[in-house]
This record gives sequence, structure tokens and C-alpha cells, in this order.
Amino acid sequence: MPNQEYVDIYSYSSGNGGGKRNRNQPPRRRKKKKSGWKKAVITIFSILLVLVGALVCVGWYFLGDLKIDTTFPKSDEELGIEGSIEEDSSITNIALYGIDSRTHDDQGHADATMILSVDKKHNKLKLISILRDTQVQVEGYGKAKITTSYWWGGAPLAIKTLNQNFDMNVRDYVRVNFDQLADVVDAVGGVEIDVSPEEIPEINSNLHSIQLYDDDVSESGMLTLNGNQAVAYARIRNVGSDTARASRQQEVLAAMLTKVQNMSMADYPGFIKKITPLVTTSLDYGEMISLMGILPSNPELETYTIPGEEENAWGGIDDGAWVWQYDLEAAGDHIKRIIYETDGEENAAE
Repeated sequence: MPNQEYVDIYSYSSGNGGGKRNRNQPPRRRKKKKSGWKKAVITIFSILLVLVGALVCVGWYFLGDLKIDTTFPKSDEELGIEGSIEEDSSITNIALYGIDSRTHDDQGHADATMILSVDKKHNKLKLISILRDTQVQVEGYGKAKITTSYWWGGAPLAIKTLNQNFDMNVRDYVRVNFDQLADVVDAVGGVEIDVSPEEIPEINSNLHSIQLYDDDVSESGMLTLNGNQAVAYARIRNVGSDTARASRQQEVLAAMLTKVQNMSMADYPGFIKKITPLVTTSLDYGEMISLMGILPSNPELETYTIPGEEENAWGGIDDGAWVWQYDLEAAGDHIKRIIYETDGEENAAE
């Protein structure tokens, strides 16, 4: 066969200007171009990484001052949760504690103990107040008011007491000191509250007790209360029963929620930046973002107080202290019917 010369296409490159390949040299491998779809995947992935990084930075900027309790126990045993308790992934129960500490720290009695149920199934927020003078069993201490469980053991013992006495499955908490609550109210621009004539002197007395003399309320009716005034309103003890006191606390929180829901998107960053240093919680960032996802759907807010009429509670002196006594097991069943709406009937807020 006659000799033939072959033109090696691999020998043409920007480096040698063309020509024939020496047959004694191995052919150079041509770099294959990435296909279009591979480039697209890499580009999209890179953009996502940048966006995630930006979101983390933004999230840290706004939530970085939030006090997250990383030592809070998570096991059912430590939290006093029984294995038979009903669970629903679309409903999350969180304990809310308003701490009455005049020394401006987190050591104090739980002046407000509430269960916030975030119900994505029915698009509702359910706020259930447990009266502070409810007599319960506190592990290691015996019979006591539920308010003192926080004083003795902080959030871990307070939530364990709540779960054990009412057969609940509360796994997380949010805590704010009442003196910090004033700052939260101011952060939303005050709250709209209908103040009765009888409540005016009580508000002012509560303000004077903490040396605040410039925030006196002088008239009744629908008023915009600032932070100090709203906290003084929530602390009223001498108008109505302890149930009325719990209702006032719920009223302040509901008014705050209304303000938050009516905020423009442009106001949210500043609001979040203001309140995060005032709150302590066991929820992590991902859990908080997931729970806040219900807000844009304008959920219905329902408020309840335990004991209510169904509990048939008795109030009186026991061991030298005034307490509420009632069937805690029946009250627990009532709470679960409110939360899970398992009775097949529409629960009416009390």
C-alpha cells in the first residue's frame, strides 16, 4: 500500500499555528466543551449559593441579637411529655412567659403563662392563658402556684410542670420580661386599648410604683397606649378577677399582633431588629421562619382562659396562699380540644 500522509486535526491549535503532527508523538486530546445544560446547572447552583449566603448574612444581621437558649432540654422525658399525647405536624404549641422581674433580669415569677398554638391546618393562632394562681404539682417541690415553677427552675421546669399537669406536648418557649415588653409595644408604635374609667387610676398607680410619672393616663375610651402604659394596663390586679387580668394581657398581645399584621413590608426589617434583643427563646432560626410563615395568610386569633366555665374552678386559701383549684386532667382535655378541634364542633373563644 502506498504511503499516505494524514492531516491530524489535533495538531491545529492556537499554540502551534497549524502543521503536521510528528507521528512519534502521542496525539493530544482535545478538550471537550461542556454541554449547554451542564453550564446552566452550574450557573444556577452558583447563583443559589450566593443567594443563600446573602440570606444568611441578612438573617444574621436582623436575628443575630436574638437570645437562643441552646441548653434547653429537648427529650420528652426532660420536658415531661408522655408518649401517648396527640401530635399533629401542622400544629405547634409554644409556651409564652411574661416574667415579672423588677430587677430587669430573667429571674422572676411567670406573671403570664400562655400556650400559643400555631395552627396551620385551620389558619389560626390560639392563645390560651393559664391563670398564674392555678395550683399544680411541681416536680421536686410539691403543691404550688404555677407561677412559681418558673422562679424555681426557669423555663425547663416551667414547661415540664405545664406538660405534666395538663398532659401537654409543649416543646419550646418564648420569654420576655415585662419591662422589656414595654419596648416591644413601642416598637410597633403603641397599641389600641379600650380603657375603662375604673382602670385609669390602676394604670397610673402601676406606673408610679416603678417611678414613672410622665406617662399618666387621664381619660378613658379607645386609646393608643405606649409601652409603659400598656404594661401597666396588663398588670392591673384590682379591677375584676384574675381572669380579667389574663384577658387584659391577651388584649395587649392581640393588639400588638394587629399592628404587626398591618405593617408594610418595608417596616418589618426595622421592627425585627428592634425586638430581637428583647426576646429569649428555645426556637432556632429555621423553626421561627417556618412558624412566621402563617402571618401572610392573616390567621384568625382566638383567645381562651383556663380555668373557664367548663373547669368549675374553686378559688380560696390553701396552705396560706390564695389559689385556683380544679380538675387539671379535665382542663388538659379542654385545652387539647381547643388546640386540635377534635370534638367536631367549632370552638367558641371565651
